[in-house]
Amino acid sequence: MALGRERKKVTPPLDEWLKQGKEINPTDLRGLINALCESQRFNHALQVSEWISKRGIFDLSTEDLASRLYLVEISSGLKEAEKFFKIIPENMRDDSVYISLLRLYTKSKKTRHEAEATYQTMREQNMLLKPYPYYSMICLYALLGEKNMIDEILRQMKENGVEHDKNLTANNVLKAYASVPDVEAMEKFLVGLEDEDPPFQLAWKTGISIAKAYLKDGSSKKAVVMLRRTELVVDTKSKDSANKVLMKMYGDAGAKLDESRLYRFIYLNSKKGKRMRAYQSKESDGGVSYYRDSYYPIFLCGGGCGGGCGGGDGDGDGDSGVGDVGGGDSGCDGNVGGGDVGGDDSGGGGCGGGGCGGGGCGGGD
Repeated sequence: MALGRERKKVTPPLDEWLKQGKEINPTDLRGLINALCESQRFNHALQVSEWISKRGIFDLSTEDLASRLYLVEISSGLKEAEKFFKIIPENMRDDSVYISLLRLYTKSKKTRHEAEATYQTMREQNMLLKPYPYYSMICLYALLGEKNMIDEILRQMKENGVEHDKNLTANNVLKAYASVPDVEAMEKFLVGLEDEDPPFQLAWKTGISIAKAYLKDGSSKKAVVMLRRTELVVDTKSKDSANKVLMKMYGDAGAKLDESRLYRFIYLNSKKGKRMRAYQSKESDGGVSYYRDSYYPIFLCGGGCGGGCGGGDGDGDGDSGVGDVGGGDSGCDGNVGGGDVGGDDSGGGGCGGGGCGGGGCGGGD
């Protein structure tokens, strides 16, 4: 892990370890692959996976093969992943391998037929016992805008009595309806969740998707209500990226006060803002800091930011699919090889044109 992203080969240290006569635990190597994936070092993770096979360290499990399939697609593309799938022995192609393959096919509209064929194979081999194949197909039909097929997949999952995470399922379905968009179906489904026990937990990316659907439907007020609800569920880790997306969405919805409020929060918590606060505190007179809201008139402008916020795309996970927040539809959530795959990460490049300004702020306090 200490070799860094720039190193082309990460296996020599493993070779050296073996030369020293030291043992390598399969659990440690699998943990290394997962850690490399979490660090977005997929090519290095693939190198380790291939090294295990080449050196005969241990026999790969079906889960190892499913992870390898995913890594091959990321590093070399779908065609190479398909070639790898074909050399996997029939008796090693269990549901984990097929789930991984299905996720690759459901990332794009162009591979619809391959996805449906894979799903049908899984059905014939009684592999549709976990929720992930259903999630993948829901995401595919969301990309295609086929709300009737989303309903059909939900029906099949219920009919087969598949145990699933209700929150994960509900968030995926809501994002699917939002991406069509089918506001009526989305609202009906959301209302049905309100009486759930335990209460339904909205994911912030889902809230963004719902707000976008409202904006496309011309319902700005509903979009603002959903954005405010979304602010309350953003986790600490996602706070910075989420606030940038929320700020832009507030601007799109015409909620200038909310847009300015978030801009102020983002700025004051940035490195520049923290330095300014530290300076003001240092220069305080008799313990009374000069730092005060009126010192930053730009944040109190009724008209918000003159230049608005620059766009920006974000790719996700896992859970499957690629989504743009503020620029496209969000993808669905899921797990592959122990890690999150797909789902969208918030994009946004901060404030365009060097932040707020341009023509200045009008109508401020």
